[in-house]
Amino acid sequence: MPLPLALSGLYTYPIKSARGVALDHSRVDLFGLDLDRRWMVVDASGRQVTQRDFPRLGLVGVELTPGGLRVTAPGLPPLDVPREPGGPPRLVHIFHQAVQALAVGGEAAEWWSAYLGTRAALVFFPEEAERRMNPRFGTARIGFADGNPLHLVHEASVTDLNARLRDPVTPERFRPNLVVRGGAPYEEDGWRRIRVGSLEFDVVEPCARCSVLNVSDGRMGAEPLRTLAGYRRRGRLVEFGQNLVHTARGEVALGDPLTVLRRQEGN
Repeated sequence: MPLPLALSGLYTYPIKSARGVALDHSRVDLFGLDLDRRWMVVDASGRQVTQRDFPRLGLVGVELTPGGLRVTAPGLPPLDVPREPGGPPRLVHIFHQAVQALAVGGEAAEWWSAYLGTRAALVFFPEEAERRMNPRFGTARIGFADGNPLHLVHEASVTDLNARLRDPVTPERFRPNLVVRGGAPYEEDGWRRIRVGSLEFDVVEPCARCSVLNVSDGRMGAEPLRTLAGYRRRGRLVEFGQNLVHTARGEVALGDPLTVLRRQEGN
């Protein structure tokens, strides 16, 4: 008999495309999990820099500190990033959207430029900045996330994928915020509203996977996206995991039970 559904993993990604931080519990605030995708690396023109173009970003570690972040990368000394950046406003672009961000002052730009081998800088998404998810799915505000406040992956679905792969992957490979244990593979496809602990979430759209999924140890490969495309393709998209919108602020923690409040008709 399958185990009851419960939260088994919780991750925030303070710097877009850098490594995540595993948490025991987290606040769910205006943009999603606390600090999730509030910082982003940009190039000289102010456009986003991600693992799609720089797989080495996957080697950048992030640690939460009382004052902000400590960032580490091979060959460089640690970089301390303050919670409140000291730089001026800067217009940046993410997926063709213009956002008024704040530049992170100090040595951050030199550090990122040295690591990537090209001119780069770090910016911060302030609360007053305005960016919203795709209006087809809702009106929630988002920071530097690709398109939705939160992302959920089911352990059972990852296990099913691993049965098809030569080299298995972990749920963390999918860069989820929430990882769920229990139940059956791909049952999350039919969820439309869930409760985790005391908070409710709308399940708004499947996650269309991109090449970042193939980055491992700072290098771009072909798997697991190639295998996923063989059985999870929906039209032009390869889907795995679900994107969520929170309906209130609060807190979630490992072990919180997950209850499915509404399913798609026929599921």
